[in-house]
Amino acid sequence: MLAWLHPRQPRSNADEWAVVKKYCFDCHNYEEQAGNRAFDKLSPDHIAANAETWEAAIRKLRSGLMPPAGEPRPDGKTVTQLVSWLETEIDTAADRAAAAPGRVSLHRLNRREYAHAIRDLLALDVDPAEWLPQDNVAGHFDNNADALQVSPAFVTQYIDAARAIAEQAVGDRKAPPIATTYGDPANMVISLPPAGAPGTGRQQEYIPGMPFGTRGGMSVVHDFPADGEYELTIGDMALAREVPRMEFENTVIVLLDGEEFYRTNVGGEVDHKAIDQTLDPAVEAINDRLRKIKFHATAGQHQLAVTFVHRSFAETDERTRTVALEGGQERIQAVHALQVRGPLTVTGISESASRKKIFICQPAETPEKPCATEIVTNLAERAFRRPIDDADLKGLMAFYDAGYAQGGFEIGVRDALSAILASPNFIYRAESGEGAGAVTLTDLELASRLSFFLWSSVPDEELLKLAEQSRLGSPRVLAAQVHRMLADDRAKSLTDDFAFQWLGLAKLDTIVPDRAQFPQASGLLDPRAMLKEELRLFIDSVLRSDQGVMALLTADYTFLNERLAMHYGIENVKGARFRRVTLPDEARYGLFGKGAIEMMTSYPNRTSPVLRGAWVLETILGAKRPVPPAVVPTLQDNKRGEPPKTLRARLEQHRKNPTCFACHGVMDPLGFALENFSAVGQYRADDPDTHTPIDASGVLPDGTPVQTPGDLRRAIASRPEQFVRALTENVMTFALGRSLDYRDMPTVRAIVRRAAADDYRFESIVLGIVSGEQFRKRDAEGSADGLTQASSQSP
Repeated sequence: MLAWLHPRQPRSNADEWAVVKKYCFDCHNYEEQAGNRAFDKLSPDHIAANAETWEAAIRKLRSGLMPPAGEPRPDGKTVTQLVSWLETEIDTAADRAAAAPGRVSLHRLNRREYAHAIRDLLALDVDPAEWLPQDNVAGHFDNNADALQVSPAFVTQYIDAARAIAEQAVGDRKAPPIATTYGDPANMVISLPPAGAPGTGRQQEYIPGMPFGTRGGMSVVHDFPADGEYELTIGDMALAREVPRMEFENTVIVLLDGEEFYRTNVGGEVDHKAIDQTLDPAVEAINDRLRKIKFHATAGQHQLAVTFVHRSFAETDERTRTVALEGGQERIQAVHALQVRGPLTVTGISESASRKKIFICQPAETPEKPCATEIVTNLAERAFRRPIDDADLKGLMAFYDAGYAQGGFEIGVRDALSAILASPNFIYRAESGEGAGAVTLTDLELASRLSFFLWSSVPDEELLKLAEQSRLGSPRVLAAQVHRMLADDRAKSLTDDFAFQWLGLAKLDTIVPDRAQFPQASGLLDPRAMLKEELRLFIDSVLRSDQGVMALLTADYTFLNERLAMHYGIENVKGARFRRVTLPDEARYGLFGKGAIEMMTSYPNRTSPVLRGAWVLETILGAKRPVPPAVVPTLQDNKRGEPPKTLRARLEQHRKNPTCFACHGVMDPLGFALENFSAVGQYRADDPDTHTPIDASGVLPDGTPVQTPGDLRRAIASRPEQFVRALTENVMTFALGRSLDYRDMPTVRAIVRRAAADDYRFESIVLGIVSGEQFRKRDAEGSADGLTQASSQSP
């Protein structure tokens, strides 16, 4: 048990202040002012008046960073009593005063929110990175309103995006034939790289979504502007003189939305012999089978896939192989690029999913102008997340009229849609509220906050209808909507949009396993995509279920497919599909046992107890990561000719400096407890340098010994408030779109206390946040004025 997390014990102000004097005054006094704090100038009778200072102290006390490691420190029970007293003093004063809702700047949709909104408005999947600027990150998250500012230079990008998306959604009866290349354009005309080259990582296995009985290939979602004839060219698979994979026959199949429309064979005895005898003419003949493949497609987005029929698992034909892959699969060809050209002829525009969302009426049934008005009104109200007024409609219909004059009804609707998507009323989430000072959000504004929190997208019809009826403010209705929205598949965005950012998973993409150290996890065998999918499914299973959030640390299951199970040393999982698996080893329980976490807190060639300890301290325990000194000595590598030292021995030598030990004395034991996991997330018993058993033992700040991931997990889980508080802070930061400060902490603690009665279920934490003053109100300054300024820059 973490002794510094014991339950509250009532004591007097004098008793607690005596602890502060004894252990804190030596450094935090008027003369030395360590950390710019002078506790000797403060009073035990006015704790709440200095809440900013004491909240910082509470955070350091809870995480064991104060007093510093190596200095005299009180026992765990005394620390807990001191923290309890400080929190009670601050929370009691906060209960007597209205909570400050905090200021949220004019909030621009970030890339993900923009893409999700387009998906829900127009049934269109777009890549916003094609048009929109990179989002800045503040406080872990890319939805922080203060970081999402737009300069006038960005306005053109939003206009271009609006025009392109509107044309994709409506379609184009006069679309010219355009060639679009996916993958590496160089591989359209140059033979494919050998096995192990970049981009071939999934060619030897079944790709989810492909037909069963296939392996490898490439799948893209292509936007077809109109019904008509198109042609497909697949990147060359044959070249002269060299014949990689051409000795063995592979069957290529091409599918549109899962339906096969073309099949051919590449390689085998005939092709191999032809290349050997005639070189270039044979190469051209083989590659011509993959070029200008004609097919018909209807307007809209469709999935186009090229894959190979799965070869037998019989013994391989391959002559030599360093690492054997699945039986027979090293002989398979690879797809690195494909090109779609068209439409070559246009036969019309079918009723695509996007057009069904847009054209809710047709001129044949209703006169054109009233129908257009109905369409524009419907689109604008959904995009602006509110009813529109006459001024809104008049401006949008002016775009319709201009487009109608150029090309008729559909062009007019397209241009009005473009104006809607370029409008600040869509791009920004403006909140006016009602009243002055700390204003209450309207029900419509509350609906937008709720939907962008849980779905990273616009409110749906049910949520908007309740808001228009002014019913969303009812606690019962709000609770029902939270429950419904978390059960909706759109809430899966919480994993990618919230949890992955909270955990810092973006770093995983930058860690490429060292091929020399980890050949079993490099090149074709790089596990990062699988590790990320495991973590995605695991987190979603906790956040959107009846489990408490402590299951993130304690759950005895995960999600594996065969390859990832083999990476972990688990032998009873078969097939490419991820499925829930009960873990046989408690070391793998929860987040501490996930390979993605272990890998992103390592270096490409070795583990890092320091990085892992800092991650546990900040992410799991909610401490502020200590700022390292300006000059940090380099960790010495083992030298040739000298007896090797374990990583632990080298780190202990590295942190002998008392200044270093003040932080490392807290962080390193947390990281050493995870040292049995390698840099690629595999469990190991021996140190790779000395081949001696790994020493993963450590002592937590209160004296609790730990030496396994299970020990660390149990120590934290025995008193769950610390982790739940850290999680709640991050969820609330994400929900509000602003950084929290000391004034928000009483609310965070109150939410955690209420959630405890419901086993800390994520839904309870969410409901506590959306029911609070910070979520339902805002400071009157800023948002509406910002929208006025943004409108002046709009088209």
